[in-house]
Amino acid sequence: MRPFICALAAITIAGSAAAAPPLESPDGVKIVGGALATAAGAPLYTFDWDTMKGMSHCIGECLMTRRPLIASPGSKPHGDWSIIGREDGALQWAYKDKPLYTFRGDQPGLPPKGVEEGTWTLAK
Repeated sequence: MRPFICALAAITIAGSAAAAPPLESPDGVKIVGGALATAAGAPLYTFDWDTMKGMSHCIGECLMTRRPLIASPGSKPHGDWSIIGREDGALQWAYKDKPLYTFRGDQPGLPPKGVEEGTWTLAK
């Protein structure tokens, strides 16, 4: 009976790990519908033009509809999470070297509207 309990515990742990947010997610980031979201539930996106590690290409007009996920004062990079400096001096969270953004047109409780094929992707 004991091996069965151990196997069941291993399955339970593995199953819950798949639904958990990435290890030590910053500032309340969580998984919603299989994608990363802010603590308030706003979907997070990556910008396909952000191809250089540690740099955001969402500047100027891009910022009218996209908001960087700003790192709180005292935040520290860890695991897959890093922090990049922006041109305006702000610090922005990145996941797996991709800076993260929200989309101004998203509404709480509704499906994400900010996906644009070849440009904006839901962060996972």
